[in-house]
Amino acid sequence: MGFSTSVKRCGKMLRSGVEAGLFVALLSTLSIVTTAAQEPGDYPMPLDPASSFHPSIVPDHDSALSLEGMGGGDLPTFVIHPTDAYIVKNRPVTLTCKATPAIQIYFKCNNEWVRAKFHKHFDSTDPETGVSYKQTSIEVTKAEVDQRLEETGENFFCLCVAWSSEGSSRSEEATVQIAYLRKDFILEPISQGVPNETPVQLQCRPPEGVPTPEVVWLKNDEEIQVDLDINFIITNEGNLIINQARLSDTANYTCVAKNIVTKRRSVTARVTVYVNGGWSTWSTWSECNSQCGRGLMRRTRTCTNPAPLNGGATCDGDPVQRAECTTLCPVDGGWSEWSKFSACGRDCNNWRRRECNDPPPQFGGRYCIGDNMETRNCTGGLCRDSEESDLQIQTNSPTFASARSEDNLALYISLVGAVTVFLLVCLFIIVVWWRKNRHSDHSYVAQPDLTRSTGNVRGFPVMPTLAFSDDKIPMTMSPLHSNNSLKIKVVPPDVPMTRPITPSNRSATPSNMSTLQRNAQIMSNSLPDMQPSTPEMSDVGTSTRRPSSIYDAENLAKILPSYVDPAFAACGTIGAEGGRLAIQESGVSLLIPSGAITDGHTEDIFIAVLREEKDRPKMNAKQTLLGPVVAVGPHGLHFRKPVIVTFGHAAGLRERNWELTLLSSESHPNRSPSWQNLVLIGEETLNTTAYCQVDERDCHVMVEHLSSRYALIGQSAPATQAVKRLRLAVIAAPLQPSGDYNFRVYCVADNSDELEGVVQSEAMLGGQMLDTPKILPFKDNGRDLCLSIEETLPGWKSRLGANFQEIPFHHVWGSSQTGLHCSFMMERTDPQIQMVTARIQVFQGSPEEERQSLNITASVSREGRMPQTTPSLRHKREPTLLRSESDLAIPKAPQTPAEVFRLPPAVRASLRGCLDIPNVKGNDWRGLAKRLQVDRYINYFATKPSPTDHILDLWEARNRDDRAIEELILVLKDMGRSDACLLIESGVSTPLVA
Repeated sequence: MGFSTSVKRCGKMLRSGVEAGLFVALLSTLSIVTTAAQEPGDYPMPLDPASSFHPSIVPDHDSALSLEGMGGGDLPTFVIHPTDAYIVKNRPVTLTCKATPAIQIYFKCNNEWVRAKFHKHFDSTDPETGVSYKQTSIEVTKAEVDQRLEETGENFFCLCVAWSSEGSSRSEEATVQIAYLRKDFILEPISQGVPNETPVQLQCRPPEGVPTPEVVWLKNDEEIQVDLDINFIITNEGNLIINQARLSDTANYTCVAKNIVTKRRSVTARVTVYVNGGWSTWSTWSECNSQCGRGLMRRTRTCTNPAPLNGGATCDGDPVQRAECTTLCPVDGGWSEWSKFSACGRDCNNWRRRECNDPPPQFGGRYCIGDNMETRNCTGGLCRDSEESDLQIQTNSPTFASARSEDNLALYISLVGAVTVFLLVCLFIIVVWWRKNRHSDHSYVAQPDLTRSTGNVRGFPVMPTLAFSDDKIPMTMSPLHSNNSLKIKVVPPDVPMTRPITPSNRSATPSNMSTLQRNAQIMSNSLPDMQPSTPEMSDVGTSTRRPSSIYDAENLAKILPSYVDPAFAACGTIGAEGGRLAIQESGVSLLIPSGAITDGHTEDIFIAVLREEKDRPKMNAKQTLLGPVVAVGPHGLHFRKPVIVTFGHAAGLRERNWELTLLSSESHPNRSPSWQNLVLIGEETLNTTAYCQVDERDCHVMVEHLSSRYALIGQSAPATQAVKRLRLAVIAAPLQPSGDYNFRVYCVADNSDELEGVVQSEAMLGGQMLDTPKILPFKDNGRDLCLSIEETLPGWKSRLGANFQEIPFHHVWGSSQTGLHCSFMMERTDPQIQMVTARIQVFQGSPEEERQSLNITASVSREGRMPQTTPSLRHKREPTLLRSESDLAIPKAPQTPAEVFRLPPAVRASLRGCLDIPNVKGNDWRGLAKRLQVDRYINYFATKPSPTDHILDLWEARNRDDRAIEELILVLKDMGRSDACLLIESGVSTPLVA
């Protein structure tokens, strides 16, 4: 093209006709030569890559000038180089080059120029810079690549050559290959069994392929995400390494090789993680089987520490060990010789004795038979008892009879006088007591004066008892437990209440009550009794009335040990069908699943809340008690499958900054507890004997062996500040027409039992809730808890030296006492005021931190009690619960299996058969545990005979609402187990979701 253009430009210079004719002839000749040169292959002119332009295609002078103006006289620079490409399934590939400045770009493949007709050119200009680009592309087919391989055995490769006014440039080479992936793996994984917590390697060499195939691994047909699970590593060679094989790693593993063509699967290898059996500790030696002389004694051990699992080896050795023993033969005692008779005594007898020491009894031998002393008459029957005769003569004489009559008369007179004095003293006491009550408000004892103890609010002492004096400390951590003999009655909130003093109110307090409890009972006996004026009553602690055959209060009370208060307990006789014991007000329960007790047997079981300080664990300064101390029994009882103990906790789990520990005590219930770590939550191993499921507000403990006590404690994880929820409640007695006003602000852990303890204590004192309880997050940052009184109604003022009080941090975080509270005394400055309002602000550290407000509103009513708008002590519970003498001491009865278990036994058996069998999709019992969020330590369920059965037991304990069955069906539907849904829908009569 360049050559023809030059000739034409030369023709323009010819003017004469002859010259024009000669030019036409020459042009025709040159055109024929040029055409002949290009026809054989239609290739561009050959070009030596080392040279500049070929002479036959060098542009004329004017064109060169124009190119120099466009490109600035630079060599071409490639913006886009051809890249390696692969032909897949006969589809051609496109190679592209782009350069600037460039006159032309042509491809050279396998050192040969590509025909011009196979090139596609495209020119473009950058609108921002004005730079011109030339782009050229070609297509390479599978036939061309195959031909290259057949002829030379080498890969097909191409490059680009671009020309500018200054010369030419070459691009990078690109290789074109036919993509493929062979079928057969070079090396495939092999099934194997490995011990638990040991490394394992599965080998894999992928098939040959172009491009080089990528290797991934499947676990039960799901791809292993090595970037998410650090326990798995895929090497450069394609091998899979499991750093520490766990029981959950027992699965089918498949090596998969894939590239742009296809993917290939290797044979599936089964990895079985087994647990070798381990011996338990030796039992104590038995007694020697010989009663006399040489014999044998034995001790045993079991292969259960751990038990063999998944084909693991059994324990090596003997389960029984025998040893020789010698039992000393018993030696029966023998009498020594009689001693000599003693001298004759005044009773005309003498005696002699012997000892059982010839030989003495030893090693269980019998004591001597017979008497060790012998007496005999030493006068031959001639002895006369003169003293007895003289006495008989004296007593029969008239003088002695007269003296005896005088002594009796004096005795009678003394007795009459003593009785008279006693009656006069009693009468005096009654008169004084009557006059005192006549001048009082006959409603409450006078509130203590707090002004004498507010000089140093921050450094207040902790009072162990509640002292009713003028020097009362405004703040106390004394537990306000209720009277052990106190009962519960249920009345509607709007029933008027009066409390006449009855003889039962003056009954003696039990000996095991604390000083504070006895003070509270004494105080409550002087308060108006809150007896309902309506006869409708119902039992507390059970959702429905029980038949007498099931709920016999006397028989249930016999089950409880002496150290358990019946008011805070539930007990009953449970059989193989199972049941549930619940203390509803405390949020504590014990679920005994079906099958936990042997068929044909029953067990007397109880659960109770222990609120005494002596029953609580001793903790270090960093630890805090998060829930109640729960007692279950009988101590040491073993079950065939785990039972579930449930109680509330106050840990704020949103930030996941807690280190939680479940404690248990194996001490005898009547002794001080010795606490041990039962479960370090998050650090469980196969040797952990219990499973602890910590939900947002409740803790569920699965155990097969009953310890005497359980408690949940916690501390902040390193470099974090854990949050403990506090529940704030303000309680006071009704406002009286005259005198000061005292109210108490309780700051207790946010679990049902802590508030329940406060409710029971305050009910004895006539206290009433002034505001809805509030929740305050309390951080482990060392800052104190502050309480400030604000917005006081005119006519009242605080008797404290300041309007705020502070509770030291360690009293809130680390104390083992209950009922932590502050008392505020309001002084009436206007005698005519009959109403009081105020606001209490509670915060930690500084007012800028999160705070809660408690509003106080009280007014005098005719009955001397709060208006009905005041929240009751049983806030948000219907009906309102009030304490009386006839209900609380009755322990709560067990719930029957029909009330407890939502899934009938037949349905559960079908679900076990359906979900216990693992499958490749993972929607078996493992998927159920994951969807129910109980898979934190899934190995606990994996070691059980039926994982599904144990997961459903825990589900029964965690889900007590009416929609539990519906939610379970939705979970199974999300898992893709319509067969399990059908089993439930056909076997449960409760209306279910569609």
